[in-house]
Order: sequence, then structure tokens, then C-alpha cells
Amino acid sequence: MTARPHATSAAPRPPAHARAAATVLLAMLLAACAGGGATPSGDIAHPAGGALVLRMATAGGFIEPQTGFSQVPSVSVFGDGRVIVPGAVDLIYPGPALPPLLVRRLSEPGLQAVLHDVLATGLFATSRDFNGAGIGIADAGTTTFSLHADGRDVTVSVYALGTVDLSNPPPGVSQDELAAHRALTRLSGRLSSLDSWLPAGSWMDAAWQPFAPEAVRLLVRTADADAPDQSGIANQLVPWPTADDPATFGDVAAQPEGARCGVVTAADAATWLRALMRANQLTRFTAAAHRYQVTPRPLLPDEPRSCPIT
Repeated sequence: MTARPHATSAAPRPPAHARAAATVLLAMLLAACAGGGATPSGDIAHPAGGALVLRMATAGGFIEPQTGFSQVPSVSVFGDGRVIVPGAVDLIYPGPALPPLLVRRLSEPGLQAVLHDVLATGLFATSRDFNGAGIGIADAGTTTFSLHADGRDVTVSVYALGTVDLSNPPPGVSQDELAAHRALTRLSGRLSSLDSWLPAGSWMDAAWQPFAPEAVRLLVRTADADAPDQSGIANQLVPWPTADDPATFGDVAAQPEGARCGVVTAADAATWLRALMRANQLTRFTAAAHRYQVTPRPLLPDEPRSCPIT
């Protein structure tokens, strides 16, 4: 922008009463804005505390019921700045019974940077489903982005995100949907690597820490008739750690057949977490001469303390 030349003479000042009136008017306008709950210039309003602000989660596809049961969202961002993500798992077999979750707290500027990145896609004005890739790609998962901010509650779901060949998409994918795949693939990558691009001052915590859930959902299946594992590794047998009866634990689950599902909280949750941290995928819990396979799912702060009904 071209600089304006300096004036050769001072402009006349308005009368004192006019200046006073303008000052009062400005104060009234500022007060009205404050009363309406306005955020600082450019900030995106969002819930506070433990309320969910943003989530990216993938579900479905060709997976076993236990795998689907134990899946946790790829990224969850809460109003107090907490970001909860799955931790890294060593490529060993059997793997841990309780895959790790990590938590780190964003500063408000950091949270704003994430929200601006989401809204910059232009895809979160209303809820939308992009499932055209289902015509040419089978058994893929669906990735869902949930946004609760800027006065909107929006879910954007896309089938086979990251699987579609963007240079040669299936016939059911329109140009608009192809553009959405590109934008959401990029967004998925950025949400999965916040450390790599958020500016300095974006984090309240210096590093990621283990997340300790207050409740755990358990899928319990009788394993008395299970064949030995094909790996040849024997089951680790551990006593059922709490006073309840696994045969009547929780309620009947939708799947797999014969399984039961329940939620443990408070002292029982702490007891189960200690037991699961020492267990692996081949651990079987024993009670009254029976063996049980237990699949855990830590519950996040916003999630209901209940089991899926379907």
C-alpha cells in the first residue's frame, strides 16, 4: 500500500462535545458486544471444560468385532485444551491388552490455530456424507470429523479416506467429492501431526503424558472352547481382578455371540487398569474354573458410561 504524504497543516479538531459524544457511543458499542458474549477479534467460540470441540475417528470396514470395540478416536480435542490421541505400540505379538492413550493440553492460541485449520477447508458449514467411493472400494472404514464450535455442531463423514486413488478415482466419486477427499486427507494428516506445524506457544504442557481414563468399557467373552493360538504362544492366565461374576457381568452384547459388555468406574476401573497394563492380547482371566477373554476400551471424557446398543 502506498504511504500517504504528510499533511501540510493540521486538520481541524471536532468540538469537545462532539468528541465526548463519540466516546460515549464507542463505549456503548463495546459494552453491547461484551454483553453478547463476543470473543476476541478472529477467535472461534467453542465449548469449555471437558466438552468435546473436535474429533476425528475411523470406524467400520472389514475388522473383527473385538477390534471395532476397542478402537479409539484418532484425535479428540476438548474445551479445556486437552488433546487425547492413541500412543505408539511396539510391533510385537502378542501386543498389549490396553493400548496406550496420550494427552497434552493446548493453549487457547493453539486451540484457535487448530479450529482455523479445520474451518479453512470450507467443508464444515453443514453436516455432510461423502460415500461415493463405496461403488468401487469395498470393506473400507469411514472417517468422521465432528466439530462443535463457531455456533455449529457438524459431522463430516468420508468413506475410504486415504484409500481412494485421487488421480484415478472410482466412478461414483464426483469432482466435488474428489476435492473433499483431497482437503480431508490433508486435514487428517495435520490433525495427526499437530506437533509438526503448530506455532510456538501452542501448548500448555511441555510433552505428551499417559492419559488415565476414569471409566473403561469391557467386552467379556467365554474362552473355554478356544483353540490354542496359531503362534504357539500359551495363554497367560490371570485371576478375574474384581468381586463381580464374569458370567453375569454387564449386559448381553450385540456381538460377538455370547459376549457381555459392561463399564467399570472408580475403584473397579483402577483395579482393571492395573490388571490390563500387565496383560497382553492372549491373556485370559479366570474365575470358577472358566476362562474369559476381555477386550477393554478406555472411555474419553465426553463419552457415555455405557455399552453400544447395536
